[in-house]
Amino acid sequence: MIGTITKAKISSMFVIMVGFLVLFLTKILPSDIINTAGLTSMCTISIQFLLFNMGTTVDLGQLKREWRTVVASCLSMLIAVVACIAVIPIISKEAAMVSAPVLTGGIAALTIVQDAANANGFTEAAALAAFVFAVQKFFGTLPASRCGLRYANRVVEAMRNDQLAAKVVSGAQDKDRKPAFYEKHAKYYTVFVCLAIGAVAAYIATALGSLTGISATIWSMVLGIAARAFGLVPPNFQKTKGNAHGVFSWLALASVIPSLGKVDISVVPTIGFRVLVIFAVAMLAIFVVFKFTPAWRILGDKDLSIGVAMCQMIGYPGTQLVVDEIAKAVAQNDEEYNAIESRLATAYVISGFASVTLLSVFIAGLMVKFL
Repeated sequence: MIGTITKAKISSMFVIMVGFLVLFLTKILPSDIINTAGLTSMCTISIQFLLFNMGTTVDLGQLKREWRTVVASCLSMLIAVVACIAVIPIISKEAAMVSAPVLTGGIAALTIVQDAANANGFTEAAALAAFVFAVQKFFGTLPASRCGLRYANRVVEAMRNDQLAAKVVSGAQDKDRKPAFYEKHAKYYTVFVCLAIGAVAAYIATALGSLTGISATIWSMVLGIAARAFGLVPPNFQKTKGNAHGVFSWLALASVIPSLGKVDISVVPTIGFRVLVIFAVAMLAIFVVFKFTPAWRILGDKDLSIGVAMCQMIGYPGTQLVVDEIAKAVAQNDEEYNAIESRLATAYVISGFASVTLLSVFIAGLMVKFL
C-alpha cells in the first residue's frame, strides 16, 4: 500500500524488509516463519521460473549492448571495496576484509568470509559479515528504487513524445518479419502449457547447474534468452499467457526474508555502528563517482548508473521486484510497462548477477587472504 501511495518513491521492498526486521527483533514473529509455512522449496523453484521468464524479455541485440552494465557494475564494486578499505582506521582491518565481499555480494561471499573469519578466531568479524548481509537490502533498495523511478519516467516521456514515429517504424518492421513459432501456434500457449514450459526449463537449468558447476539461476536466464531468440515462447510469457508472474514474485520475495531473522538484537549497538560507517561511506562514494565524474557516461544516464550500482546490495530477486513496482507506478499501458521492464529490468538483473552471483565470490577469495 505504501509503495502504491508513494508511486514507488518508498519501495514496498524497503517497507517489507523494515517490517520483518522489527517483527523478528521484537519476537512477534519467529525467525523461521518462511520455513514453517512450507515455502522454502517453493521459493527456490519460483526464482527459476522468474529468471527463465525474465530471459524471454531480453532481445539478443539489447543483450549485446549490456556489456556497459557489467562494466558499470564492476566499477561500483571496486568503489565499495575501496570505501571499506578507507574506513579501516574506524572499523578495523578484519571488519573491512569481511565486509567488502558481502557488501558487493550474496550468500556465497558471506559463507567464504565467515568460514575464514571463524577459522582465524575473528568471531566478531564473522558476526559483522552476517549483519551486513542481513541489512544490505535496506540500504540498496531505496536509492535503486528512486533512481530507477526517475529513469523510468524519462523512458516513458520519450515514448509518449515519439509515439507516432514508433508506430510507423513498428508497422514497417512487422510487414517484413516472419511469424515466430509461438505466433504460429498461439492457441497452444495456455496457462498450463506455460507453467509446464517453465517447469521443464527449471529442471534443465538445475541439471546443467549440477553438470557444469555454474549456478542454475544463470542457466535459467540463459535458457529464457535462447527460447526468445528462437521464437519458442512469447516475451514475458508467464505474465501475459501463464498468469503466474504475481505468485512467483511473491514467493521470490519470501526467499529474501529469512536472512533478517539471523540478526541478533544484542549485537546491534556494537556492530551497528560499524555497519552504518561501511554503508554510509560506500554509498556516498558511489553517489559522488556516478553523479559528479564522467563515470556515468558508461551507461549514459546518471540515475540508471546509480541504480545499477546499488544492485550489488540487493541481488536477485530483489532487483526484479523493484523494477516491477516501478513499472506499475509509471506505466499507463502494456507498451510502456514492457518498455520499462525491458530497459530497466535487464540492466538491474544483469548488474545483480554480475556482482552478487559471480564477481563477489572472487572478491571474497581475495579478501580472506588478508585476514
